[in-house]
Amino acid sequence: MNAPAANQSPDPLAVCEQAARAGGALLLDWMGRFRIHQKGPRDLVTEADFASQREIRRIVLEAFPDHGFVGEEAEGTAGQPPAGEPGHAGSGLRWIVDPLDGTTNYVHGFPAWCVSVALARDDELLVATIHDPLRNECFTARQGGGGFLNGEPIHVPAVTDLSESIAAVSFPPRVEADTPAVADFLAVLPHVHSVRRTGSTALNLAWLACGRLHVFWARRIACWDAAAGFLIAQEAGATLRGFQSDQEPVPLEDPAFLVTSTPELFDAVKPLLRR
Repeated sequence: MNAPAANQSPDPLAVCEQAARAGGALLLDWMGRFRIHQKGPRDLVTEADFASQREIRRIVLEAFPDHGFVGEEAEGTAGQPPAGEPGHAGSGLRWIVDPLDGTTNYVHGFPAWCVSVALARDDELLVATIHDPLRNECFTARQGGGGFLNGEPIHVPAVTDLSESIAAVSFPPRVEADTPAVADFLAVLPHVHSVRRTGSTALNLAWLACGRLHVFWARRIACWDAAAGFLIAQEAGATLRGFQSDQEPVPLEDPAFLVTSTPELFDAVKPLLRR
């Protein structure tokens, strides 16, 4: 990547992609030699998560020292509340980063994990990158510029019949039988071709953007899980709305959402999900 001229600001998308790829390279390097820690019930974190986030933070803040930074592994520090509490998503111009989305998959060798990096101004997403190091797939988007996979344009497919769609389901780390997440799954299951649970919100959004999935929703999620994927999916033509009241853009402070390949699928799924 060529360095910008002395009087020229760095390109935010180029920095975003550089940071995501650097984080991914560290995750590959850490495979098989990390220690596992537990943040909560069934909620894991590794040394690799922290190493990836430190490198991403270094790259984006060296390029843009005046920007804020919100990362998953920084929660509870520097005045940043944990996910789900008011203020966890930050405000203003800041980078929103999940250094390893799919940590449980990473720990167990299940090949569905990635790095997610986005730049936002309040709820407005400006640039985004989701990097899947195992497949060498890099999804990128710039506001108003379309979505891309390894530099090639991507667009959601024109699937309008719910029975032909593949849906992704998101469950929290701990799931009880009577939770809304289970009720949603059971409500949608009979109407779609099939349902997948990958364990990575960012990959679900990226894969929907390129046509591998067609429906995805999450009732409770953190901003760093979804921010980059929101922009990539929308720039690829997806229909994305807030879960509770069809907000657009989806508030990053509480990014519960439903996203589909087409408006027709959105209209078919929405009535199935309890408010």
